[in-house]
Amino acid sequence: MNQKNNATPVMINVGTITSGSGVYVAQRNLVLGVSSHVKSNNGLGTIGSNNLLRGNISVVYDSDFIDTPIDDRDIKIYQENQTSSTTETTQVGFDSINVATLSQNSGIFVGDVKVTGLDAHSKQNNATGTTYGHRNVDMQNLNYVYDSDAIDTPIHDQDIKLQSC
Repeated sequence: MNQKNNATPVMINVGTITSGSGVYVAQRNLVLGVSSHVKSNNGLGTIGSNNLLRGNISVVYDSDFIDTPIDDRDIKIYQENQTSSTTETTQVGFDSINVATLSQNSGIFVGDVKVTGLDAHSKQNNATGTTYGHRNVDMQNLNYVYDSDAIDTPIHDQDIKLQSC
């Protein structure tokens, strides 16, 4: 059955997208080799809106000789196979997509999706952490992180990713 592509607008609401994440909307999605490498030290962290912070002391002391060495030499190969012209298409329609939070290396894919090569590596020191939302109260806290490694979070990710569709 041959149908016209009636592209109805899709309402997408995303509150927070962290590293290596995304929203991919297209008739055809080909995602090859999304990489995310994060090292973060946050003394207070991320705070949302309408919050009261009072009397907080956040200290991060990260005395590393070598801090988060990343050696990520991926080889990513995509090869599309020839298919017959009588392929069937499944059509799914959305009025809206609502996402509160996409955490690291995640995604929302709409359409003909071929995903390969997703990588995510993370090391974090959050003295207070992350606060999302409204009307939060954080009062008179003391947070302390001491991370004294000689080599902190060595990442050696040399994988070969092949995708054949």
